[in-house]
Amino acid sequence: MKKNYTMLLAIAALMITTTSCKKDNKPIDQGKDLILTAREQQKVEADNAFTFKLFKEALLKPLAGKNLMLSPLSVSIALGMTSNGSNGTTLEAIRNTMEFKDFTEAEVNSYYHKITTELPQLDPKATLEIANSIWYTNNFTPLPAFLKVNADNYNAEVQGLDFANPTAKDKINNWVNSSTHGKIPTIIDAIGQDIVMYLINAVYFKSDWKYKFDKNKTAKSDFNLDANNKIQTDFMVAQASVNYLSSQEANVYELPYGNEKYSMVIVLPNGANTTINEFAGTITSAKWKGWMAGLKKTGIEIKMPKFKFSYEITLNDQLEHLGMEVAFGKNSFADFTRINPAGHLQIDEVKHKTFIEVNESGTEAAAVTSVGIELTSVQQPSAVLINRPFLYAIREMKTGLILFAGILNNPLLDK
Repeated sequence: MKKNYTMLLAIAALMITTTSCKKDNKPIDQGKDLILTAREQQKVEADNAFTFKLFKEALLKPLAGKNLMLSPLSVSIALGMTSNGSNGTTLEAIRNTMEFKDFTEAEVNSYYHKITTELPQLDPKATLEIANSIWYTNNFTPLPAFLKVNADNYNAEVQGLDFANPTAKDKINNWVNSSTHGKIPTIIDAIGQDIVMYLINAVYFKSDWKYKFDKNKTAKSDFNLDANNKIQTDFMVAQASVNYLSSQEANVYELPYGNEKYSMVIVLPNGANTTINEFAGTITSAKWKGWMAGLKKTGIEIKMPKFKFSYEITLNDQLEHLGMEVAFGKNSFADFTRINPAGHLQIDEVKHKTFIEVNESGTEAAAVTSVGIELTSVQQPSAVLINRPFLYAIREMKTGLILFAGILNNPLLDK
């Protein structure tokens, strides 16, 4: 009897061990890659070209030591939806400005459908959400074809509201607040009496670092604002495997998130007499592509500041300067007859808000773009200290698509 009891215990122990091993051997979900066709990869390059065009335009307005943050992807998607309602020279101007010109309208819409649908599915360790919506006033009738193409390709929610009712603004802002997890509470301050439609995109990103920073090592240190001024701020420290490039112009570091589907790229200029704003204005998509192609993996200790800030900008001037004047009714009548055949429509305002927080755990970022349509009347380092203004970008690592791009001039500023 005792012998049988002992045998039963041994069998039970074996079963527990086998079950435990099966659990331990359960494959970890590494996510999936974003697979693009050759044409879609060309569209990524075009999107990144627009990124640096827009970035350069935003830098024409002096930052005066402040920080900058854009989501070119959010702007592109919002204006991609808008372009589906434009016609004639207005459509041509939008396509040229947004770098859509080398692609058919069907290719552009299909590309953004894939981006909107598949980017959020890449990494189970990262949260990426892309939401689109179209809001129009009840006494205005958009063409069903315009609403359908944006619902089908951009997964846009469509809703009619009474814009004269004060609650209409609140309803739109509640959608923005929810779509950005509360990081951008509002995009609309007031609805003008001539506004008949808003096309809105929201992008939300949150992920832990692949190589986390040790909170116990976070300490105050100097951040050099310029050659003559410095501040004390919290610096994080981590031992990390990063992608690295050293060139005559800059040192580039790519810090991966989660399963290495997304990353933050940090670019530190080497020119002692060049401000970060001046340096950023010299970056082209070709130069950026060369840097990314030259990255090599290395293990280093990295020390960088924590930061958190929000940013907002009205992009009318920048987009007009890039060639979209006609869409705003400048020098000619805008043509948005594919929204409504009666015409007499133009873009009133392209408003853009962003938020970013970088800490020991990871990064949280959000962006909203609103388009208002109105009636007319080499050597590997052993350690890295990032203690001066730098340019950064959050990108999808396989295709290189840039989601967010910014400049940190002062880690203590929250706006």
